[in-house]
Amino acid sequence: MEPGTLVWLGFGWWSFGSAIQWASAALARTPRRTSAASHRAGDFSIVAPMAGAEDATVAYVEVLRRLAEAGVEVLICVAQPDDGAVAPLRTLWPEAPILVGKDDTFNPKMNNVRKGLEAASRPVVGLCDAGIQLSLDELRRAAAPLAAGAGLVLALKAAEAPGTFAAEIERAYIDGHQARFLFAADRLGLAVASGGVTLMTRETLQRIGNWRGFNRWIADDYSVVRSVRELGLSTQLGEVMPRLPLGERSWATVWRRQVRWARTRLRLPVWPLVLWEPAIGWAATGLAGVGALVCSGANAALVAGALLLHTVLWLLAEKWFMTGRGLSFGIGAAAAALVREVLAPVLIVNALWGRSIYWRGSDLGGQWRDRQVAAKDRQRDAAPGKSV
Repeated sequence: MEPGTLVWLGFGWWSFGSAIQWASAALARTPRRTSAASHRAGDFSIVAPMAGAEDATVAYVEVLRRLAEAGVEVLICVAQPDDGAVAPLRTLWPEAPILVGKDDTFNPKMNNVRKGLEAASRPVVGLCDAGIQLSLDELRRAAAPLAAGAGLVLALKAAEAPGTFAAEIERAYIDGHQARFLFAADRLGLAVASGGVTLMTRETLQRIGNWRGFNRWIADDYSVVRSVRELGLSTQLGEVMPRLPLGERSWATVWRRQVRWARTRLRLPVWPLVLWEPAIGWAATGLAGVGALVCSGANAALVAGALLLHTVLWLLAEKWFMTGRGLSFGIGAAAAALVREVLAPVLIVNALWGRSIYWRGSDLGGQWRDRQVAAKDRQRDAAPGKSV
């Protein structure tokens, strides 16, 4: 290939990736104008699944207790009576409303949550990830779009207070990357899903088959968004971002979680976008730009200066988004963002290398494959002319 062609390809790739970085920040940084909150505390049922003592932190139990004292119906779900979350729950909140029991579907989270969703009795039902710091005012404001006709609202969590650099990297994944692209896609009208607080009316919950609407795809958040949209209702990301304190986290824990999420997304219809992410990241676009400069005959000083400028502009776009959402972005966050970008190709390779998706001791990926095989067997047995 001619050097001139390589130069144009390199600069084109760099320009495209940089444009996406800044466009996503621009689309995502400014919250929508929303209608005033109209729901009262008594309108809400909050389903809060827990698994293990690490979910029953003092801060989180206090959040749930304050919501209950304000009039919210709080339903804490555990799978076993001896689950590690029960003892600290009873110590911190003796009257905690704990529902015990589990189902045997492919999804261990929904096996725990089903009883809570079925028991929820208020007009608005919320499913809350463990550890979320959610006040009553934030809950009311997050649910405001439901009163305006939205079928479902997802309040994305915002990670904060990392106690280690590994936790800072996880914050870079949750805030600087996932939230930015999800908010940008939501502004474009695309159906997006992620963890945090899922809110819908109880009527909508019943129309999607209650817990069954969460169990159609391997990811429950993606499943419920698709289920609600198939009713002809809109779904959107809320403008309230409840905080999730990270504290101290090990690198192994952070990396396993990112691999699990990547493998999960690769088993959803959005998988082409997942594969595309490393190609438009800081590392790939920077290398493309450097390659173009080298092919054009630039000296080492110019190449080094261009790479530095590329890095600064890339980080400024992320900082612009973060500050627009009220999230901090300092030196540690910038360093974590660069580590995240360098690891993007490694993450995809790891995600493609295996099929197991371990969540709380269960292989969600294997159970999902078993379900698909069983469904195909049922279809084959039910085919016309099939003798049984």
